[in-house]
Amino acid sequence: MVVWAGRGRVPGVGTRLRPLAAERGLPTDASETVRAEFGRWPGEVFGATWITWAEVKRVDWDEPAETIDRRVHRYQRTADGLRYVGKAVWDAGHAEALGTPDSISDPVEGWPEGTEWTVGDTVFRAQKIRRRDAVQPGGEWQPVWTAMETLASLHGDDNVRLVVWFDN
Repeated sequence: MVVWAGRGRVPGVGTRLRPLAAERGLPTDASETVRAEFGRWPGEVFGATWITWAEVKRVDWDEPAETIDRRVHRYQRTADGLRYVGKAVWDAGHAEALGTPDSISDPVEGWPEGTEWTVGDTVFRAQKIRRRDAVQPGGEWQPVWTAMETLASLHGDDNVRLVVWFDN
Protein backbone atom coordinates (compact mmCIF):
# COMPACT_ATOMS: atom_id res chain seq x y z
CA MET A 1 0.00 0.00 0.00
CA VAL A 2 1.22 3.43 -0.73
CA VAL A 3 -0.59 6.44 0.34
CA TRP A 4 -0.51 8.93 -2.49
CA ALA A 5 -1.94 12.25 -3.31
CA GLY A 6 -4.06 11.20 -6.24
CA ARG A 7 -7.01 8.96 -6.82
CA GLY A 8 -7.44 6.42 -4.09
CA ARG A 9 -4.12 7.14 -2.37
CA VAL A 10 -3.38 3.47 -2.12
CA PRO A 11 -0.95 0.93 -3.67
CA GLY A 12 2.04 2.16 -5.59
CA VAL A 13 0.22 3.96 -8.41
CA GLY A 14 1.38 7.36 -9.64
CA THR A 15 3.21 8.32 -6.49
CA ARG A 16 6.65 9.30 -5.32
CA LEU A 17 6.13 7.57 -2.00
CA ARG A 18 7.74 4.17 -1.49
CA PRO A 19 5.16 1.40 -1.94
CA LEU A 20 4.28 -0.42 1.28
CA ALA A 21 2.43 -3.37 -0.25
CA ALA A 22 2.51 -2.90 -4.01
CA GLU A 23 1.11 -5.49 -6.39
CA ARG A 24 0.55 -8.37 -3.99
CA GLY A 25 -2.43 -9.37 -6.07
CA LEU A 26 -5.68 -10.54 -4.55
CA PRO A 27 -5.26 -12.48 -1.32
CA THR A 28 -5.29 -16.23 -1.97
CA ASP A 29 -8.17 -16.56 0.48
CA ALA A 30 -10.19 -13.59 -0.83
CA SER A 31 -13.93 -14.14 -0.64
CA GLU A 32 -15.99 -15.15 -3.66
CA THR A 33 -17.64 -11.72 -3.51
CA VAL A 34 -14.27 -9.97 -3.85
CA ARG A 35 -13.11 -12.31 -6.62
CA ALA A 36 -16.38 -11.87 -8.53
CA GLU A 37 -16.20 -8.07 -8.31
CA PHE A 38 -12.57 -8.07 -9.46
CA GLY A 39 -13.49 -10.46 -12.29
CA ARG A 40 -16.21 -8.14 -13.58
CA TRP A 41 -13.53 -5.84 -14.99
CA PRO A 42 -11.17 -7.98 -17.11
CA GLY A 43 -8.41 -5.87 -18.62
CA GLU A 44 -9.75 -2.71 -16.99
CA VAL A 45 -8.33 -2.98 -13.48
CA PHE A 46 -4.76 -3.12 -12.20
CA GLY A 47 -2.67 -2.81 -9.06
CA ALA A 48 -4.57 -5.35 -6.94
CA THR A 49 -3.02 -5.58 -3.51
CA TRP A 50 -3.85 -5.74 0.18
CA ILE A 51 -2.50 -4.65 3.55
CA THR A 52 -3.30 -5.78 7.09
CA TRP A 53 -4.21 -3.52 9.98
CA ALA A 54 -0.97 -4.64 11.67
CA GLU A 55 0.98 -3.24 8.69
CA VAL A 56 -1.00 0.01 8.65
CA LYS A 57 -0.24 0.49 12.36
CA ARG A 58 3.51 0.24 11.61
CA VAL A 59 3.48 2.87 8.83
CA ASP A 60 5.90 5.74 9.39
CA TRP A 61 3.59 8.63 8.48
CA ASP A 62 6.55 11.04 8.55
CA GLU A 63 8.45 9.10 5.87
CA PRO A 64 9.28 11.45 2.98
CA ALA A 65 8.67 10.69 -0.68
CA GLU A 66 11.59 9.35 -2.68
CA THR A 67 11.68 12.43 -4.94
CA ILE A 68 10.29 15.95 -5.07
CA ASP A 69 6.54 16.30 -5.55
CA ARG A 70 5.64 17.40 -9.10
CA ARG A 71 3.21 19.90 -7.63
CA VAL A 72 4.37 23.30 -6.44
CA HIS A 73 3.44 23.86 -2.78
CA ARG A 74 2.01 27.27 -1.95
CA TYR A 75 2.23 29.07 1.40
CA GLN A 76 0.91 32.43 2.61
CA ARG A 77 3.24 34.51 4.77
CA THR A 78 1.46 35.58 7.99
CA ALA A 79 2.52 37.22 11.24
CA ASP A 80 2.89 33.70 12.70
CA GLY A 81 5.01 32.37 9.83
CA LEU A 82 4.08 30.43 6.70
CA ARG A 83 0.56 28.99 6.41
CA TYR A 84 0.12 26.12 3.96
CA VAL A 85 -2.43 26.99 1.25
CA GLY A 86 -2.25 24.06 -1.17
CA LYS A 87 -0.42 22.53 -4.09
CA ALA A 88 -0.95 22.34 -7.83
CA VAL A 89 0.83 21.10 -10.95
CA TRP A 90 0.44 24.59 -12.37
CA ASP A 91 -0.15 27.82 -10.51
CA ALA A 92 -0.46 31.20 -12.23
CA GLY A 93 1.30 32.98 -9.35
CA HIS A 94 4.21 30.59 -9.52
CA ALA A 95 4.47 30.94 -13.29
CA GLU A 96 4.49 34.73 -12.79
CA ALA A 97 7.34 34.40 -10.27
CA LEU A 98 9.30 32.44 -12.87
CA GLY A 99 8.44 34.93 -15.58
CA THR A 100 6.75 32.22 -17.65
CA PRO A 101 2.99 32.70 -17.19
CA ASP A 102 2.11 30.54 -20.20
CA SER A 103 4.12 27.45 -19.23
CA ILE A 104 3.61 24.56 -16.90
CA SER A 105 6.42 24.31 -14.38
CA ASP A 106 7.78 20.92 -13.31
CA PRO A 107 10.05 20.91 -10.23
CA VAL A 108 11.15 17.36 -10.93
CA GLU A 109 13.05 18.59 -13.95
CA GLY A 110 15.70 20.32 -11.92
CA TRP A 111 14.53 22.37 -8.98
CA PRO A 112 16.40 21.28 -5.85
CA GLU A 113 14.29 20.43 -2.84
CA GLY A 114 13.51 23.55 -0.84
CA THR A 115 13.78 25.93 -3.82
CA GLU A 116 11.45 28.86 -3.14
CA TRP A 117 9.92 31.71 -5.11
CA THR A 118 8.15 34.63 -3.46
CA VAL A 119 5.42 36.82 -4.95
CA GLY A 120 4.22 39.35 -2.38
CA ASP A 121 3.12 37.36 0.68
CA THR A 122 2.92 34.09 -1.26
CA VAL A 123 5.77 31.59 -1.14
CA PHE A 124 6.03 28.75 -3.67
CA ARG A 125 8.24 25.80 -2.75
CA ALA A 126 9.55 22.64 -4.44
CA GLN A 127 9.45 19.95 -1.78
CA LYS A 128 8.94 16.31 -0.94
CA ILE A 129 5.69 15.25 0.65
CA ARG A 130 5.39 12.94 3.64
CA ARG A 131 2.87 10.14 3.94
CA ARG A 132 0.81 12.22 6.36
CA ASP A 133 0.57 14.96 3.71
CA ALA A 134 -1.20 12.49 1.42
CA VAL A 135 -3.39 10.91 4.10
CA GLN A 136 -4.15 13.55 6.67
CA PRO A 137 -5.27 12.62 10.19
CA GLY A 138 -9.05 12.89 10.36
CA GLY A 139 -9.27 13.11 6.57
CA GLU A 140 -11.17 11.03 4.04
CA TRP A 141 -9.36 7.82 5.03
CA GLN A 142 -10.32 8.10 8.71
CA PRO A 143 -13.54 6.02 8.33
CA VAL A 144 -11.49 3.21 6.74
CA TRP A 145 -8.92 3.26 9.55
CA THR A 146 -11.69 3.36 12.16
CA ALA A 147 -13.47 0.36 10.63
CA MET A 148 -10.22 -1.61 10.37
CA GLU A 149 -9.26 -0.75 13.96
CA THR A 150 -12.69 -1.80 15.26
CA LEU A 151 -12.57 -5.11 13.38
CA ALA A 152 -8.98 -5.70 14.55
CA SER A 153 -10.04 -5.24 18.18
CA LEU A 154 -12.42 -8.17 17.63
CA HIS A 155 -10.39 -10.39 15.30
CA GLY A 156 -6.73 -9.38 15.70
CA ASP A 157 -4.51 -6.95 13.76
CA ASP A 158 -3.24 -9.61 11.34
CA ASN A 159 -6.76 -10.82 10.53
CA VAL A 160 -8.11 -7.55 9.14
CA ARG A 161 -7.01 -6.32 5.74
CA LEU A 162 -7.84 -3.74 3.13
CA VAL A 163 -8.03 -5.12 -0.44
CA VAL A 164 -7.82 -2.62 -3.30
CA TRP A 165 -7.40 -2.28 -7.06
CA PHE A 166 -7.68 0.52 -9.58
CA ASP A 167 -9.33 1.14 -12.91
CA ASN A 168 -8.14 3.28 -15.77
